[in-house]
Amino acid sequence: MAGELDWEEDARPIMYRTVAPLGRWLMMAVWRLKVSGLEHVPARGAAIIASNHISNVDPPLVGWAALPVRSLRYLAKMELFRIPMLGWFLRNVGAIPLDRGRADVAAVRTALGVLGRGRCLLVFPEGTRSKDGRPGRPRGGVGFLAGKSGVPVIPARVVNTDRLLSLRPLEVRFGEPLVFSGDPRDRGQCQAFAELVMERVFSL
Repeated sequence: MAGELDWEEDARPIMYRTVAPLGRWLMMAVWRLKVSGLEHVPARGAAIIASNHISNVDPPLVGWAALPVRSLRYLAKMELFRIPMLGWFLRNVGAIPLDRGRADVAAVRTALGVLGRGRCLLVFPEGTRSKDGRPGRPRGGVGFLAGKSGVPVIPARVVNTDRLLSLRPLEVRFGEPLVFSGDPRDRGQCQAFAELVMERVFSL
């Protein structure tokens, strides 16, 4: 495993090392998790992984899928951090709280700082979970982050996580990286890039 678990903050490396391998083993043993395209996830250097979102299990699942190559930080909605114990857990596995009701400058700065230190960041461009599995309209944030940081965006697709109780096999598919060459200050360009990213996600 690549030596990417050296986060600076508190006890996150210990928590991640403890929980992530166990979670990955559980998903492979019970839900027969299949991971493809892992060669597109860079072993070193900053990158953004952009995934569809159909279940609450998606954030840890994508992280567990990438674990043989990288550890991930990820953005999570602020409401989750207000839940006792869950908020503590999320902070200690590297989640970054995001207030979706406004332009959360602090979360964006934290995310750019993560990328600036050469880490891998997981985002969900649709901004929320799809309740019927259909693609939602993405927000331009992934384009802004990619443009400001200059890092590649790796599309990822999760499959069957909205059917956990059926015990259908789960899949995480990583695709070839995309690079945003536009102006991150241009909302139209950021939005167009976000839509391109999601097209790639759903083509996997």
